[in-house]
Amino acid sequence: MDVEIVRVSSRGQFVLPLSMRKRNHIAEGEKLMVIDDGRTIVVRPVKSMKDDIQDEIWLMHKAAEGWKDIEDGKFKRMGKAEFLKELSGW
Repeated sequence: MDVEIVRVSSRGQFVLPLSMRKRNHIAEGEKLMVIDDGRTIVVRPVKSMKDDIQDEIWLMHKAAEGWKDIEDGKFKRMGKAEFLKELSGW
């Protein structure tokens, strides 16, 4: 995961860092989905609105639920080995 800090212009614009654009194959003119759940703003590339929109919205809802759980302290800390063991049971 890559974290960057960007500045918003007077027109509400910001520059998505080049490293993120390259990693996500985002070209000039590409459409992005912006979701605001009141606590977090998420920006995701949308490659095919017709085919992927339901999946994208579902993923955003799941991400919002996850962030809420984290904010509410509903998470468990674990080491790499413990995490991989739990993951293998999924």
